[in-house]
Amino acid sequence: MRMLMEKNAAGISSFADPAMEKRIMEKRIEAFAGLGRYMACAGSDPEFETVMRKARGVNPFFERENILRALSAWAGNLEAGKLAAWISPYREYLPKRLDIAVVMAGNIPVVGFHDYLCVLLSGNSFQGKLSSKDPFLLPFLHAKLRQMAPAGSGLGEDSPDPARFTEGKVEDFSAIIATGSGNTFRYFEHYFGKYPHLLRKNRTSCAVLDGKESVSDLEGLCDDILSYFGLGCRNVSKLYVPEAYDFAALSRLLAERGARLMENAPYRDNYDYRKSLFIVNRTPFIDTGSCLLAESRSMASPMAAIYYQYYRDAGSLQEELRMRAEELQCRVGKGGVPFGRAQSPALADYADGVDTLAFLCSLACPAPAGTFSGESGGERRGEPGRGSCPEAENGEGKGETSDEAGGKS
Repeated sequence: MRMLMEKNAAGISSFADPAMEKRIMEKRIEAFAGLGRYMACAGSDPEFETVMRKARGVNPFFERENILRALSAWAGNLEAGKLAAWISPYREYLPKRLDIAVVMAGNIPVVGFHDYLCVLLSGNSFQGKLSSKDPFLLPFLHAKLRQMAPAGSGLGEDSPDPARFTEGKVEDFSAIIATGSGNTFRYFEHYFGKYPHLLRKNRTSCAVLDGKESVSDLEGLCDDILSYFGLGCRNVSKLYVPEAYDFAALSRLLAERGARLMENAPYRDNYDYRKSLFIVNRTPFIDTGSCLLAESRSMASPMAAIYYQYYRDAGSLQEELRMRAEELQCRVGKGGVPFGRAQSPALADYADGVDTLAFLCSLACPAPAGTFSGESGGERRGEPGRGSCPEAENGEGKGETSDEAGGKS
């Protein structure tokens, strides 16, 4: 990040009034902190109850509990102190009022909120292409932000709206951020490759166990696996376990904690379908009654199934994870994110490890091709232009619907 800042610093015009810019940023932070407080108690708002029913109507996996869980996680991050500390290193280098298009997925509720936050908090304009699976939640929250934002923040009703949403095509943008599956990623590369872009591929998460986990650890792991019906890229879909690992305790907890998921008809259909395939194909599996455990080298598992793979020693495990790092969003357990915290990322836990704010900083002035390059998937090419793309359904990340029984792919 320091290298990026030094490279761009000479070409960035200084603020006409740094003190005023500081006050505006403080007001933006105040606005998002207010939205965070609303998110923490949104479940008691009758108006939001109506929005949640509409969201469930188009996406059966957006149950009330899952929507409120997503908002609660964001409420914990949208605290003034956390926001100020996070944005502070970038403030001097951020561009102003570029139109940033964001193509959002719809696998879990408000999954595009981090990009929305980065764009608006940095003082840019947001153009969001909504997923057909999540068309209601973020526009409603944005309307709340507008209502509570202080005057002079550039986010409130005293200013032109800095965000617009569409379910059609995005157009007239300066740069684009998009998340897609394997197929949609190739589509994004074709249409957006000539513009400054940050493109993310489909990833999933794994957990590493050593057989010494406590009951509390395993309970946390169950949450990492089952939350949001397992549809998030930070949900664990693959377990690495030592040879001769005993699945009894984990299976029992998955049965207890996953029973509620079986009340969801589409999830239950996926469970039945996957079980039938395992039986027909003579694939050995462990049936917990709510999800299926099967041995596989694949990293991403279908809905209602969890893959596992044995490892012999720490060295071979580390080499395996190193070779497959591009497939992983996060690693849970030994050597990674604590059990039970996979779906509680911090503000600086960027998707695919690509710093979104650094990408926005790279747009602040013309620069040679390749000035910005994240850990993966992001590239700054030439000057910000004015782009557009045809209508296409958004990439849904890990939760992209399959043609099997409506599950993750």
